[in-house]
Amino acid sequence: MKYIIANESLHWIRIRTARKSLSREEADILSYAFRNVPGVTKVRVYPASGGLGLSYYCDRKDIIRRLDSFRLANVEMMAEEEKRSISADEMKERKLDPGLKNRLRARILAEAVADALLPAPVQLGFHLYQMVTLRNL
Repeated sequence: MKYIIANESLHWIRIRTARKSLSREEADILSYAFRNVPGVTKVRVYPASGGLGLSYYCDRKDIIRRLDSFRLANVEMMAEEEKRSISADEMKERKLDPGLKNRLRARILAEAVADALLPAPVQLGFHLYQMVTLRNL
């Protein structure tokens, strides 16, 4: 993978990929790929800037070697492998994407306001509308 080291301190490195930005799928794969590296304690992906932040306790050379050997061009193939081979334990360790969290918060807030302010027949219509559009979340 082509990258430059943007920031670095003791046991923390932030890189920028050659791409200007990453898609959500690419960011998820990049996060998953480096979260499973022995010695990496925290992974932060910055999709808007094409960046990656890693907190680690292993040798810096191991991290650099992993970054050099990672190929972002193989993301699609890795995405397919990931969909088939994620165990239940790995799913428990995963965290929600911040964008998804924000969308969920907005929907929950809208529902709470609707339940508090709208009369019962309008609430029913609102909840039916939500059921129809739920797959868009």
